[in-house]
Amino acid sequence: MFEKLNQQFSQSKLHTQQYRGCLALNRNSAGFTREMKEHIYTLVSDRAEGPFLYDLDGNRLIDLTMGFGSVFFGHNHPPLREAIIEQLGRSWSVGAITPLAGELAETVCRLTGVERVAFFNSGTEAVMVALRLAKAVTGKRYIVYFKVSYHGTFDTLLSLKSDPVTSHAMEHVPGVTQSILNESYLLQYGTAESLDFIRNHAHEIAGVLIEPIQSRNPSFQPVAYLQELREVTHDNGIALIFDEVISGFRFDLGGCQKMYGIRADLVTYGKVLGGGMPIGVVAGSRMFMDPVDGGFWSYGDDSCPEVKMTFVAGTFCHHPLAMATALKSLALLQEDEGAVIATLNETTRCFCEEIKGFFAQNHLPLDIVYAGSLFRFVTPGRSNLLYFKLQERGIYIWEGRNCFLSPSHSPEILEEITHHVMSACLELVDEGLIKIKR
Repeated sequence: MFEKLNQQFSQSKLHTQQYRGCLALNRNSAGFTREMKEHIYTLVSDRAEGPFLYDLDGNRLIDLTMGFGSVFFGHNHPPLREAIIEQLGRSWSVGAITPLAGELAETVCRLTGVERVAFFNSGTEAVMVALRLAKAVTGKRYIVYFKVSYHGTFDTLLSLKSDPVTSHAMEHVPGVTQSILNESYLLQYGTAESLDFIRNHAHEIAGVLIEPIQSRNPSFQPVAYLQELREVTHDNGIALIFDEVISGFRFDLGGCQKMYGIRADLVTYGKVLGGGMPIGVVAGSRMFMDPVDGGFWSYGDDSCPEVKMTFVAGTFCHHPLAMATALKSLALLQEDEGAVIATLNETTRCFCEEIKGFFAQNHLPLDIVYAGSLFRFVTPGRSNLLYFKLQERGIYIWEGRNCFLSPSHSPEILEEITHHVMSACLELVDEGLIKIKR
């Protein structure tokens, strides 16, 4: 398998080696072991269209990575491409702010029910600012976040383990020191114990940061827990922060707040909203958003900013290309009251349930979990060789393993994916790499 893969994707491997000396890219070492050394490199693609990637070897692959979830409609989607081209003809400069920013903020407020919006360059930046706002408003120091959740690369949240006694996040990533983590509590999502901890430490907790549907564990959706968490945070002056960078505008136009009928104090968005362009959004109630600019005031009277401001900045936060693409993305998503989202969610459910049934029928120790149009294969042990088998068959799944469908994945393409998943699994069984469950 690997010899064939290295021949099939030889240019990606050569490209990786050619630039390794000057290009520091963590993805080119992801999952490294000495046994797998010759097979660790990132696919290099210089063209994409619809559900397809085209790599340096000329291979056409069905893409299930879809820009890590940022590409909702399909690669090079014509309406988005046209919006980018039109804006390029006007300006892609920053400094004086584009008029599109106000229009986009107003649209996000209308669709999600938030009161105010601020734009940034990435989901990580949005999360970083949301935590700063929570601390600024509450005057408290500590942030709670949860195991298995993903919130980007902000130092305060970069740990996978916690102290069993204090629940402080513990030093885990080189360069992220314990002093940076000492104001972070890392708890278990969905447990009564975590709610008790938050109640008992409410006097020092500024915010609780949560992926309502964890992108690494999408089948776990504890709605009753979220409802109780909302009560606990509200009653104790704690900011409830929904991280919807991945889920926002993918599962529902109003996101998890609408799906579950829960109003967070702050919410972060990104990915789908940007239509493939870099974007991050912090949104929420006036109380928590006003420290960005001091709050609302008017010209021609004696009003003035009344809220003490924290500090935020960024050269490209309102980039005209990102604003234009986001506006077009939202216009497309709103057509027929969001029918494209609902249809894609149902398509994903049917696709995943067919594969789940195949796993069960053949007693395979694999699973597939999903929410909306996001899904993940569960591949314990050596069954993770499935991803290499699929790439050999022309299906691309990145090393982080989150998968996404788009409207460009036609029924014929989904049938092809299903066939390859099934045949790859049976091949792994025949090769003794997957053991049948007895």
